[in-house]
Amino acid sequence: MNIDVLSKWLSAGASIFVIIGVLAAIVGVLVATKTLKQTQRAASATLVLKLRDTLVEDRYTKITNEIQDNNSTHALMKDRGGKFKDTDIEQYIGNFEDIGYLVQEHVIDPEMAYNHFSYDVEKAWCNADVQRVVQNARKADKSITAASDPIYGKFETLAKSYLLRERQSCKDLENQ
Repeated sequence: MNIDVLSKWLSAGASIFVIIGVLAAIVGVLVATKTLKQTQRAASATLVLKLRDTLVEDRYTKITNEIQDNNSTHALMKDRGGKFKDTDIEQYIGNFEDIGYLVQEHVIDPEMAYNHFSYDVEKAWCNADVQRVVQNARKADKSITAASDPIYGKFETLAKSYLLRERQSCKDLENQ
């Protein structure tokens, strides 16, 4: 056999192995990407369920029921005849602020968050005393980011996006 022919066969064989190697690498990247997405979705689901568990703990059950079982003008704050201190309301809605941040940063799946939290978020946002707590916290905030990143801004964004998605207003929620 001629050296030129042998050289061409070896060169062709090497090229085939390079192509096979590139294809294997592409398949590997695709499998890794799919696995990563599945892992992220599982982590998102786990976090959503943990957040859900937090909201059904004893310390939040009373305020959740008080908000969901009454209209938006129902008093929550003790100084208005309700059962809760401002700090109780702040801690409760702080969970929704956290959820809003996690949705915004795509740490949790937005659809999962919507399915698990939309009603809680909407009802809380629409309550007049929750609005008072939010406004009081914003008035007290003297930080340089108060205007660009207001306190409870992620909660507000989340609530308004859920209401918009459902084409509802706070008034509509009361009629359900």
